[in-house]
Amino acid sequence: MKKRLVLTVAAALTCICAVGCSAPKKNSVEQGEMTVFPVSMVDDSSTYSLGDVMPFYDDGVMNVYHLQNSRGSLSLFYHPISRLTTTDFVNYTDRGVALEYEEDSKSIDAALGTGSFIKDKNGNFHCFYTGHNDNGQDEGLKFNEAVRHAVSYDNQQTWVKDEEFILYGYENDFRDPYVYYDNDEDIYNMLVTTRDYGVGVIKRYAATSLDANWNEWQDRGVFFRNDAGNYNMECPSYIEYNGFYYLAYSEQGENRVTHYRYKTEKDGDWKRFERDSIDASGFYAGRLEKAEDKLYAFAWCANLSGGSTGDFDWGGNLVTHEIKQLSNGELCAVMVTNVKEAFSTQIEYSFVDGEKIESVSFDGGFAAKGAEKLATNVTRINFTFSVENFGGDFGMTFGLDGKFDNRLGTAAVAFDTKSSKLTCYNNISSIVRYGTPLASVPFVYTAGKDYSVDIIIEGEIITVYLDDTVCLTARFPDMRRKNFAFYSNGNKVNFKGITFYE
Repeated sequence: MKKRLVLTVAAALTCICAVGCSAPKKNSVEQGEMTVFPVSMVDDSSTYSLGDVMPFYDDGVMNVYHLQNSRGSLSLFYHPISRLTTTDFVNYTDRGVALEYEEDSKSIDAALGTGSFIKDKNGNFHCFYTGHNDNGQDEGLKFNEAVRHAVSYDNQQTWVKDEEFILYGYENDFRDPYVYYDNDEDIYNMLVTTRDYGVGVIKRYAATSLDANWNEWQDRGVFFRNDAGNYNMECPSYIEYNGFYYLAYSEQGENRVTHYRYKTEKDGDWKRFERDSIDASGFYAGRLEKAEDKLYAFAWCANLSGGSTGDFDWGGNLVTHEIKQLSNGELCAVMVTNVKEAFSTQIEYSFVDGEKIESVSFDGGFAAKGAEKLATNVTRINFTFSVENFGGDFGMTFGLDGKFDNRLGTAAVAFDTKSSKLTCYNNISSIVRYGTPLASVPFVYTAGKDYSVDIIIEGEIITVYLDDTVCLTARFPDMRRKNFAFYSNGNKVNFKGITFYE
């Protein structure tokens, strides 16, 4: 059964447009069911979060397959693969569960893991996914993980598992298959996350048909070996785009980010840019997918463990970035064009003294100018800034409990000139104790230069896009219906053209 997607709980409240208003006013836009950061499903009894994303574009529709963070009767059974669909990235339809786990303690499908989707030459759809059983070897299985296969003959309405297809690797880490067609060789390649001599690698298997038996997929060896550590490289995706070849994967290690590598020739060596990640640790298990002439990156922003001051956990909300490709092949995440267009009605916010928020300047030391409460609608904020000295950080702070100047809230987005980073914090106790950063990305600032900022907020999720170059996604549970402020802590900075949209 199709369900119109319900917004995240914190963003579900919308406001009715005021009649007879001659000027923009906050809380004035009826947003209906539009959403930027959807979850997997909200029904009458439970709220499920969304995990590893498997985007698949076909015939004008972006199918966002994903692991649904729900469980069966035992902790052994979990993570069915579910599907959202969208044509505009602001209106989503929940198509429900596509592939279910098996409530059988001896099944390799006791839990499901990440996979990929592809359409064959006959118009049938194939899913290659991870079968996982925490106790698999104890139950007589060769390993705890294997690659599995399912087919849809009715345009993705129903899926039939190929029960005979169980492709094992050489150890328990063997997962996240990504299948693509190689036109030059007329073969299908399957990239698999696994390990080799203690190091994370992405292996490649090949077959001439998507209907091939598991033993017809030939082992072609290591496609990419970890060049920055020994951690697993989860959820790989491989895309050819405008003459460049890209491999994206997520670091199951200290930094917990989605990296990418590139080639300028198909059989050339993998290269990396100095900034080799898409977003930061709030954007995990990212996958690349093309839609016509555009490239997108999909991932999830996790819920927090330990409340609002916790770290990222597992499962949360979908996050989508449009990808801008520079002339040298470097990839930069920017706000999805449709999102920017959908939330383009200008509204008005005021500082606590009643002044309309349009600009604010700080001359150094610590200062913050408080504003009214942030509404529950999806809110887009745009401004430019220029900074003259590099003695600290500045930005926006959220979660203030009243109309206060010269205070920080519980969380902040910090343009950190001192450390050359864009950083977010969610455990601020004072102007000298911000706590451990929740996430950050490197960014070098230049004195006197104007930088553009675009921010999108829905519910607990915030993404900050800086100068169409870097972005940062975070979860701040205490933003909505709380006051916010612009601040500077050790910088001479000028915020200009501050505009709010719904």
